[in-house]
Amino acid sequence: MTSPLHELSVVVALAAPLILVSFLPSDLTADQQRGAAVAPAPCIGSERERRSESSVDDGEIRWTDETRYDTARKHALEVWQFNGARIKLRPDSATTVNDLEFRDYRGGAADRAAVAQYVRDSGTAATDYVRFNRDKVDGRSRAFMNSAAAHELGHALGLCHKTGRVLSLMWTDIVSPPITSPQAVDKANYNALWR
Repeated sequence: MTSPLHELSVVVALAAPLILVSFLPSDLTADQQRGAAVAPAPCIGSERERRSESSVDDGEIRWTDETRYDTARKHALEVWQFNGARIKLRPDSATTVNDLEFRDYRGGAADRAAVAQYVRDSGTAATDYVRFNRDKVDGRSRAFMNSAAAHELGHALGLCHKTGRVLSLMWTDIVSPPITSPQAVDKANYNALWR
């Protein structure tokens, strides 16, 4: 789907309606229950995981922040810097190019309005965005916000949505209780993309 913000932009949204689903340990595969190594999972539909669809520039994402949801932003940056993470997430500076900006917008509270979205601008030296829809997230729990922020940062790292057959932060819906950090399959996909 293209964004009205820019002709060459791509929008990936954690879209409503939000389906709050209880997830039980018995729903996991045997390998996930044992904590065994998990293989990367395929993308849903026609989505693909590509480095060229990420905000990564020279092995890092330089970010800035204009969001009122700093706690969620900080959480997302922290959980994607897991042990073995190859992509560095660093604040922008006066001598670097801003790759990603966290920002808020008013997107309405309709059922189909996105909670948050990753907006990619494919222009040279362009800034991509993780945007939080204030109309959908104000008043939500910290776990809900952490899930949305970490999910959208996953897109900025080049990851796609995953099917409900695997336990993943990259599901299209936020479940109850929310998944707030990359799961084994998310790390497997990350490692396959950024090896």
